[in-house]
Amino acid sequence: MSSPLNTQILVDLNCEQEVSKKSESLMQILDLLEVLKSNSNEKMARISGELTEILSNEDNLNKIENAKNLNELLEILQELNLSKMLKIYDNETLKDYFPTLARCEFIK
Repeated sequence: MSSPLNTQILVDLNCEQEVSKKSESLMQILDLLEVLKSNSNEKMARISGELTEILSNEDNLNKIENAKNLNELLEILQELNLSKMLKIYDNETLKDYFPTLARCEFIK
């Protein structure tokens, strides 16, 4: 009887890890945009291997870099199949984390 229970727990854990990974992707992309738009050499963005692979395609990187606002970015992420189970933060929290993006009205 414990085997199916263990299987269910592992399934739940894997699902939670997937949600966390997808949420992390959004934050990593916003962090990358924050660094790129700040024109500062002092900051570096940390990006996962999975995201690095997606961004190594120049077309994908250009689409993300040229997003005009958060809504457009979310549409691009959906197109790149990165939008499944994204955790969306309220705009005020995002503005606190990414002040450069807030100043250039990327986050409204």
